[in-house]
Amino acid sequence: MAIFNLVDQASSYGAYHNNTVNKFIHIVFVPLILLTAFIFVDNLPHSSFLEDLLAPLYSISNGLIPIALSTPLAIALSLYYCILDVRVGLASLLWINAANYVAVYSINTYGLELATYYGTIVHVVSWISQFIGHGVFEGRRPALISNIFQVFIAPFFVTLEVVFMFGFLNRTRIEVDHNIKIKKNK
Repeated sequence: MAIFNLVDQASSYGAYHNNTVNKFIHIVFVPLILLTAFIFVDNLPHSSFLEDLLAPLYSISNGLIPIALSTPLAIALSLYYCILDVRVGLASLLWINAANYVAVYSINTYGLELATYYGTIVHVVSWISQFIGHGVFEGRRPALISNIFQVFIAPFFVTLEVVFMFGFLNRTRIEVDHNIKIKKNK
């Protein structure tokens, strides 16, 4: 599997996500898992170097790109998705960085302790929902059981699924679906 190949990444992940209900569960809960993960990351101590590094982005964006430990992670994830496919990457960039903004906003508004408390509840419920999706509806274990790094492709995959639902990138969808059939038959 090529790490920078859209079809390889999407079909490897997609081989574990064929059921419509399971896909919908992922479309709802993967963003919540990512948002709450940003809250958890922002609990970690960081140096003032990070603040110096992010200050220009914060200024240029009028505060939309927050100064937080999660921000470089959100940007790096988004850039990786842009390498896979610019169109889907840019769509991912919008919601991933919005999730990061909401995570930082939650911490700044409600305090770290309360944001982490509710973030933990949402995080656990989101993971349980996904495991139910796999066990009850998909009938197949999650992709991350085979490869833990699949957790990093999940946000891209749910964005790609939404793009496919709206009828875009039909050639890519056909190619991904073809590769999924091959992977499932192995």
